[in-house]
Amino acid sequence: MSLSSINPQTNPFTAIRRWVIIFTTGLLALCLILWFLFPIQPFIAGVMLGLSISLYNILYLTRRIRLKCEQSILSSIRLPGSGMFHRYLMVTLAIIIAILYRDWIDVRAVVLGLPICYILVVLLELIAVLRQGVRSRKG
Repeated sequence: MSLSSINPQTNPFTAIRRWVIIFTTGLLALCLILWFLFPIQPFIAGVMLGLSISLYNILYLTRRIRLKCEQSILSSIRLPGSGMFHRYLMVTLAIIIAILYRDWIDVRAVVLGLPICYILVVLLELIAVLRQGVRSRKG
């Protein structure tokens, strides 16, 4: 029995996760087009690596939060954490890959691409709150 089977309307992560995946896929496609068009391939490859790690970390975080919610609703068994150390290791892995392949991937661009999905989540949540406020004022 999962949280989505208990009450699908109360799971706020599905819509946000879907929009984050759509926007990130669009950004990755745009980066791929730019990689073919402009001669700054190492910089664009770094942004793509950072963006990919950022997407993975967001999806991992939402999965861990969903599992923790399910565990708290269904039983008293607690999961150890939200996977913060695992997400730090993924960022470290991206930086190590960029350092090892310095000719192909720019380290500064990896750091630039890492927070994009987190910023996207905040913006999407802000848009959802503003829409909810506008709907409540109209009614």
